Amino acid sequence: MNIKQLEIFVTVATTGSFSKGAEAACITQSTASQHIAILEDACGVRLLDRTGRGAMPTEAGKIMLVHAQQVLKSLKETEQAMLQFRQADGVELSVGGSTIPGTYLLPKAIALLRSSHPGIKVKIEIGDSREVIEKLIEERIEIGIVGTAADDKSVTSEALGYDEILLVAHKGHHWCGRTVVQPEELLSEPIIMREKGSGTNDVVDAALRQQGINASDLTTCVTISSSEAIKQAILADCGVAFISEMAVREELKQGDLVSIHLTGISISRSFYLVHRKGRTLSPAAAALLLLLRELKQ
Repeated sequence: MNIKQLEIFVTVATTGSFSKGAEAACITQSTASQHIAILEDACGVRLLDRTGRGAMPTEAGKIMLVHAQQVLKSLKETEQAMLQFRQADGVELSVGGSTIPGTYLLPKAIALLRSSHPGIKVKIEIGDSREVIEKLIEERIEIGIVGTAADDKSVTSEALGYDEILLVAHKGHHWCGRTVVQPEELLSEPIIMREKGSGTNDVVDAALRQQGINASDLTTCVTISSSEAIKQAILADCGVAFISEMAVREELKQGDLVSIHLTGISISRSFYLVHRKGRTLSPAAAALLLLLRELKQ
């Protein structure tokens, strides 16, 4: 049996007319009768009785009618779902972002995406760069923005702009007012650190190693996984911290926080758009990817 046969059968059974069934299918009445005959042969039972009142479903035909209607309804719903998917309407897009791009870049891009695709639903998962890449590999998210390029060959990493990492202190810190601070002075200063696996930690560790400083020798007073929480800890004068300029831009403007210049150290990094290599993106993900590329320019 096939969909065409089921459509003709349902129309004939519900209208009691072979002519109406043929008309609805845009075929001749004899062709409609042939489709019904083939369907009956496939089922091994008679489905319709030709009576003076028209075509009437047999007991087997009544069972067939219920199931055929369910099949056709499911088919229609599937077609509608695929249409909505293509139009990114009513679908849920799962994306991931490491702390900084997930907090300061993704919301802007998603707002633009929803202005052109108001029916889309977006789920954002925030974590460190490694966690986001792991979720991508496990197919829990479709695309992500992270602070370090993925080293997994199944993931494509595309540079998506730059971020400056600053050493920041509270406005009353004893380093404030100094033109420069020597890198080795960090060894005796309480440092607020990001958790292992963060893109910020990776680039800071690399920059310090070039100055002969091992991050493990720093005096870590607290380890925090949230840039926003780190900012609040700096404001509370808990210690100094390396943090994205994006996260403290307003506080630096207002003078509540101060950027400390370390001699010989300038730290920046790229953000990376990551997605699974060789996999077809959904229309919603492709639209977001395009927006992120445009924001980069």
